[in-house]
Amino acid sequence: MPSDLFLKINNLRLHLADWGGPPDAGPILLVHGLASNAKIWDYVAPLLAKHSRVTALDQRSHGQSDEAADGDYSFAAVGEDIHAVRAGMKLNRLIMVGHSWGASVALEYAARHPDSVRGIVLVDGGFMTLGKRMTWPEAEARLAPPRLIGTPVEAFRERVKGFMGDRYSDELFNIILGNFEVRPDNTIAPHLAFENHLKIVRAMWEADPETVYPRVHCPALFLPCIPPEPHDEMTKEFMHARREGSELAQRLMPRAQVEWLADSIHDVPLQRPELVAQKIRGVVESIR
Repeated sequence: MPSDLFLKINNLRLHLADWGGPPDAGPILLVHGLASNAKIWDYVAPLLAKHSRVTALDQRSHGQSDEAADGDYSFAAVGEDIHAVRAGMKLNRLIMVGHSWGASVALEYAARHPDSVRGIVLVDGGFMTLGKRMTWPEAEARLAPPRLIGTPVEAFRERVKGFMGDRYSDELFNIILGNFEVRPDNTIAPHLAFENHLKIVRAMWEADPETVYPRVHCPALFLPCIPPEPHDEMTKEFMHARREGSELAQRLMPRAQVEWLADSIHDVPLQRPELVAQKIRGVVESIR
C-alpha cells in the first residue's frame, strides 16, 4: 500500500500516494482524469514500483486534495501544481503518465516545461480536439457530470453495479467512492463541484492541439482504447476523433507513437492494469 503525503503548494494542500520504488530508480508521476482520483492507479502503480519510483497525484479538487480557492482550473494552473510537486518531491526528469484529462495535463506540462520531463504516456486522452468537433453548448451538455450530491451511498453503489455489471467489486467501488465526500448522513457529495467540472471541460474545449503538439519534444506514447463490441454511435464518434487526433499528433510531434489497446474500456487502468503497466515500462526502458 502507498504512503499518503501532503504538500502545501500554491495555497493548496495536495495529496499524493507514494508507492516508493527501488533506490535511485527513475521517477514516474501518475495523473488521473477528470471524474477520477489517484486511486485509479491502485492496480498499475504497484506493478511499476518494482522498477521505478512511483507517485500518484490527486489534482486540485480531486480525491484528498484541496479545492482550488481561486477557482482556476486552467492547464496553466494545474501545470504549476505539478511543477511545484515535482520540485517538492525531487522528481527530476520524470516520466509523466496521464489518463483522459490527465493525459492532456501531461501533454501541456511537457510543452511548458520541456526540461522537466523525459517522456509522457497518454492513456486514452491527450487528443484535445473538442473545440473543433462541437460547439461549447454541445460540449457542456454532453460532458457535464450527473448531479449526485445528496445521493445515499447504497443507492450510488447500486448505480455503479448497474453500470459496471460483471466488472463490479467492492474494491472497485471504493476506488470510485474516492471521488466523493461521504457525509455524516451517509450521502455523497463530489469533491469536484459541478461548476468546477465544467471549468475543466471548458479548458479542454479551448485547447488547440496544433499549438501544443509541436512544442512537445520528448518521447510520447499515445494509448487510445478500442472498447469491446458492440459500438454505439457515440462510441464510433469518439473513436473517429481519437484516430484523427492521433494522426495529427504523429504529424506534429516528431517523437510520438500510437499503440491502440483493443477490447479496452476508457478506465483501462482498472480493467487491464498489467497491460497498461507493460506499456509504461516499455517507454521507461526505451528512454533508459
